Amino acid sequence: MEKQKLNLTEEKIKKLVVAGTVGAVLFAAILVMLLIYQVSSMISYKARIDHYNEQIAYYEQLIEKGESEKETFMLRKWIEREARALGLVYEDDIPMN
Repeated sequence: MEKQKLNLTEEKIKKLVVAGTVGAVLFAAILVMLLIYQVSSMISYKARIDHYNEQIAYYEQLIEKGESEKETFMLRKWIEREARALGLVYEDDIPMN
């Protein structure tokens, strides 16, 4: 068998260069689209994280307020119970006996 020689004319070389350029441009365009998609996803993800952090802070504040109110209520209730055990009453209390 004889080895066939590649017969590359100027026209064939131009077609190869054009095809390579088109391929590279399409590849670059796809990469740019993927980059834009990733950046937009990251921005939306960061916005959701910020929203959830705000909600966490709000609920932590509610919990803290609720605990302090509970402590105040429990403290007042304990003091009143101990005072009544000692026989102390409010001025406007109605005697139960």
